[in-house]
Amino acid sequence: MIDPTRTYDAVAARRMPIGRSLWLCLCVGLLTATGCAPRTVSLESQPEVSEARAKRDLGVDYLSTGRTAMAIRQLVASLELDPDDPQTHLWLGEAYRRKGQTEVALEFLEDAIPLAIRDQDKRTEHQAQLNLSALLSQLGRYEESLEYSEVLAADPTLSTPWRPLSNSGWALMKLGRLDEARTKLVESLEYFPRYGPALLNLGILEAKEGHRLAAIKTLERALPRLNTSGRAEVNYRLGELYVALGQRNRAVEHFQEAVKTAPNLDWGSQSQAYLDLLR
Repeated sequence: MIDPTRTYDAVAARRMPIGRSLWLCLCVGLLTATGCAPRTVSLESQPEVSEARAKRDLGVDYLSTGRTAMAIRQLVASLELDPDDPQTHLWLGEAYRRKGQTEVALEFLEDAIPLAIRDQDKRTEHQAQLNLSALLSQLGRYEESLEYSEVLAADPTLSTPWRPLSNSGWALMKLGRLDEARTKLVESLEYFPRYGPALLNLGILEAKEGHRLAAIKTLERALPRLNTSGRAEVNYRLGELYVALGQRNRAVEHFQEAVKTAPNLDWGSQSQAYLDLLR
């Protein structure tokens, strides 16, 4: 069986100069009439590129169904055939993030951006910037996360501005800039009132500022609009709020739901610890 980390090391050793030279080429291209032209690939003249894309698409499919190790295997194989494909870098970044290999994930996401710019692939560029801002927040690097999300939110070609606005709100909240965080989260919800991550972040902000009833209302709106981990987190946070309000039975209901939803995640285990104390 392929060791994904070892495979990455071999691929990385070959591709490390690409990012640096590509950034230089992009900078020169902005100032001259020549520079880096967008890559055009003839699938007939380069059949390996067609095979690379088939492997990439299979890897993305594996990733969408939670088969992360298989996804990495296919995406690494795709990268061997076509080292400059921005989408492969993007999805390898996401795959390694899910595996908890955050530094590897950062490198792939950082490389995806200039590759996408060179190919004039706005969709991949935007997705890589968004994923990078989220990952940097996950690592506690909030100032850096904020830089990416604010640039992205200001891009008039982005079709989903509520996503980076929510990321900005979270980073600002973690930096203690609560008024600015609220402004970003409210703006995100003005674009998309049912956006689950922004509702979750705003609910956390309301709780942080002591507005417990407003927090409960906002978190309840978020609950059906999140993935498994998000729903477990909301139930855990609702349980904490009901404990603070002295409503034990409501708290127990939410902690039990968090355990049921995600028994193997931190939100489930923390909820179980609360249940053990309340019984």
